[in-house]
Formats: sequence, structure tokens, C-alpha cells
Amino acid sequence: MTFVFYFDWLIIRDFYVNLQKITDNFPMKVVEYEFSRLCFKADVIEPLGDNDTFIVHTPEGSFRMTKSDFYRVFPKVPKTKSYQEGRLYSCKYPPKRALQFLIDSTCISGANEKEQYGKNDLIGEEIREKIREIGVLWHTSEHNPSIDEQVLLNWDRVLQEWIQDDTMPLIVRKETNRKGQSFIHSCGREVIISDNTFAIWVYWRVMKGEVYTLPELKEMLYRNKIPMVFMQTNDVKEKAKYTKPLGSYSLPEWKLCHIEPIGFNTNKSIEDLDVDSIKEHFMKYANPNNMFVLPKEIGDLGEISIFIDEQRRIR
Repeated sequence: MTFVFYFDWLIIRDFYVNLQKITDNFPMKVVEYEFSRLCFKADVIEPLGDNDTFIVHTPEGSFRMTKSDFYRVFPKVPKTKSYQEGRLYSCKYPPKRALQFLIDSTCISGANEKEQYGKNDLIGEEIREKIREIGVLWHTSEHNPSIDEQVLLNWDRVLQEWIQDDTMPLIVRKETNRKGQSFIHSCGREVIISDNTFAIWVYWRVMKGEVYTLPELKEMLYRNKIPMVFMQTNDVKEKAKYTKPLGSYSLPEWKLCHIEPIGFNTNKSIEDLDVDSIKEHFMKYANPNNMFVLPKEIGDLGEISIFIDEQRRIR
């Protein structure tokens, strides 16, 4: 009886050994996707078999690994709320352990997080992960105002038209002590100085589901119907061309935040900036695709890059 059992076990073992040899010769599934930085998409990775491969194409290069590699090298990632609930976990900078999977590199600068934060890391990865999780919670929260995707697309389209039309003034958030004033740039185009008022007005309209055509916006600007100042002070009345205050278009319960930084990172005066820099700034400043809101009581989270990264809209 023992001999028969042992014989059967040998047959079963040989069957699985031969099966493994056969399957080793089968081509495994390979899936690819692109993202602005190294990220792990649960909806792509989880359906894969352990030996199936996924490739992530990023501006820093392409990363290729199997699902089993992912679970072996990044065991904590699948347990995070970002991955489980947000269905996406991203790394602002590729961690050092990811470089072994780099198959096509353009340029890796500051490649691991320790290099980014320095040896004297006062926060630590555990706290960063909690901040990231809070970012995911807000991004998916029922309390986060739902924005119609078509409205965002329409605003993006009209702002692209705005950029191309030299008769339309460009609006900047710089030297806000001059808000409401304007000047003619050396390229011949009018530039209006504002604070965050114009961006708030745009997002107020977006939250209401409202979109305008370029001719409508041009007429509103001509009639001074678009707010460029938060409030109408004596200084604004004396010096500004565009004097309409934000008024009822404000977001009293919300703090408006930008995802991509909109600063010029220069001490040059606005008059000395090249027009291409002003156009790029205007597009990031005015485009609602680069905005999100937070309740004012937690508005300071909108200054933390780890939190901000989780508010990006995936297209």
C-alpha cells in the first residue's frame, strides 16, 4: 500500500515538473502604460499572473517587472490605501530599489527619496505615507466637489484658444500689489495683473458647470465684468483698469489650490519676462484642470506636495 502511494506521488510530481517546463516556454503576458512618474496601477497589475510583466513608461525612463517582482521588492505598496482604494500608488522620485527594473533611462536625477529629502529627514516615510493616504481620501471623498469632466475639457479648449488669440490679454499672478492694473508687453500683448481672484472666479464657474466661448469672455473683459481684484480698495480705484471685485464669486468655505506650481521663480519684473513664460504661467494659473479645492479648516494641506500629488486628475 505504501509502495503504491509513493508511486502515485512520483507520477504527480513528474507531471507538475513537466507542466512547469511546458509553461516556461509559453510567452507570458506583457502590459504597458504611461504616467508622469513611476506609478503602480492596481487595475492593471492585479489581474496579471505572478510571472506576467508590466512596463511603466515615464519621462525618467521605462521600468519593467513581473507581478511577483512587484510584490517582492515593494511589499508595502499593495497594502496602502493609495493602492487599494485610489487604485494607484505613485512615487514622486523613483526609489533606489526600483532602478534594478529600469530598462530605458533618459535621465534619473535625485533618483531615490533619501537623496530628495536628505540624510536629516525630519518627517520619515511612514508619516509621508499617511499624508499620501489622506490625499487619496480627499481625492475620492464624497465631500470633494464633483467636477464635470466635459466642463473641464471645454475650459481647457477655450483657454487654448485664448492663448493663441493675440487680442486677448494674458493674466498673471505676480506683483499683486499692482492687481487690476495692466500694461502692454514688448510683444504688443496686454498683460493684466491679478492675485488668485481670476483663478477663483474660473473655478467658481466650473463648480457651477458653466463654460464660456472666447467671444463671450472677450466681451466680459471689455465690459469689466470679470473680477481681477479681491476687493475694491482706494488704491485699486485710483490705479487699476480692471476694478471688478470678486464679491459673490468667492469660495467662502473653500481654499483654491494649484497642482502644478504657478510661480515664475525669478526676481525679474513682469515687464521683463518673455511672453512664452507668461503664456505658460497663464495656462497653469487659469486652467481648472490644474486646480482643486479644500475646506478652509484643512486648507494648509494644499501646501504639501505629497498631498497635492494625489489630487492630479488621471486622463
